[in-house]
Amino acid sequence: MIYLHQRTRNLRHTTSVITIGGLLFGYDTGVINGALPFMSNRSQLNLNAMGQGLVSSVLILGAALGSMFTGKISEVYGRHRVVQWIASLFIVANLLCALAINEPIFITFRFVLGIAVGAASEVIPVYLSEISPIRARGMVVTRNDFKIVLGQFFAYVVNAILGGVFGHVMWIWRVMLFMATLPAWLLLLENRSVPESPVWLWKKGYLKKAKTVMLNYLRPKEAKQEAASLEADGTKVQTLNWREIIFSRHFKLIMIGVGLAIAQQITGVNAIMYYGTLMLEKTGLTRSSSLYGNIMIGLVSVLSVGISVRIVGRYQRRHLLLMGLIGSSTILAALSLITHQLAGTTLALTVLGFITLFLICQQGLISPLIWLILSELFPINMRDVGMSVATFFVWFADFAVSLVYPILMNAIGLSQVFRVFAGCGVLCIIFVYLVVPETKNNLWTTSSKADLQAQEIQALK
Repeated sequence: MIYLHQRTRNLRHTTSVITIGGLLFGYDTGVINGALPFMSNRSQLNLNAMGQGLVSSVLILGAALGSMFTGKISEVYGRHRVVQWIASLFIVANLLCALAINEPIFITFRFVLGIAVGAASEVIPVYLSEISPIRARGMVVTRNDFKIVLGQFFAYVVNAILGGVFGHVMWIWRVMLFMATLPAWLLLLENRSVPESPVWLWKKGYLKKAKTVMLNYLRPKEAKQEAASLEADGTKVQTLNWREIIFSRHFKLIMIGVGLAIAQQITGVNAIMYYGTLMLEKTGLTRSSSLYGNIMIGLVSVLSVGISVRIVGRYQRRHLLLMGLIGSSTILAALSLITHQLAGTTLALTVLGFITLFLICQQGLISPLIWLILSELFPINMRDVGMSVATFFVWFADFAVSLVYPILMNAIGLSQVFRVFAGCGVLCIIFVYLVVPETKNNLWTTSSKADLQAQEIQALK
């Protein structure tokens, strides 16, 4: 017999291991912020403005590609095996990026690294949602978001320390990138100690193995409930193909997933995470002060997600998401006014303060809740397709914002950029209020339950 405390330990261990992928996701997206000035030096990769843009954005393109195909691959080979492959890809790609001797080689392997990042962003939330009990699913899935922002924070700290102590050593960017291989090795080795997803095992007909895994994490009553829910649609689940999804009412769920994916990005969170130093310099701070301000941004993100891990599982997902969007949109509108009317040190400090408030809403509510809703939105026979499409659009929207932000900054200025982001936030509020269903306490079923969900979505009919 497996006692409750043992199941809790099993869940904590599995979550800690799998979310190392989220830590790598965060570190690799954040490290370029501090590495770029050193890489651009003539003695290193000698990057011009276009080269800097490519180096920053090519990872996002790779992530979009990786997320698009990972769902199908994990459907065939299993979540566990795919996580092992992702860890190996993180090791190889980070090492080759750190050793790159010119710009084309670096961009090539940065793109490959992006594939690993995108794959991790797709498969890890799915695995965590499938391994966890309903009562703890919100807390478990959002731990990945905590590791993502923790990885970004670590990247900012490593950049500040290495860049400050070894600022005269132009090749120090290679060490910044190499550091990411250490947690990747840990993920590769420790991943052997966690099981395959019980839902995937059930889908493939391994019923006995699936029940055994369930009992390692769920109470007997919970495991029986999950098994009964899966049995209601047959012992071996047939995954829907693209044609069956597109020409059915379930396509609306795909469109909701796409809308949520875009909503996570178009309020400009990654414009702050990627260009935070430059944004703060625009307000009058020195580069050194902006770098330390960036650490503060990362720390606030970590604390916000740390708090959200404790609360999102207790309340309705949809209501909390609306609260976060209303708060972030209000703060962005205030930033638009502040940057238009204030100047000097007062402007810099006020902007930094309001950005931290924005991140509390975004990283504490919006981002983790969207990932959580996406992991619960799709029935199991279309989850791989649904999550792949939604994650692809997360990265596509991320790429679009990252590409457009510096152009908008030069064309209309910081105040108007904040106004644009605030307007996008209002559109997101309307979208969530009208069409996004509540997903709290969803059991893992196939499209039979999705039929009931789809009937509730009146605005898209």
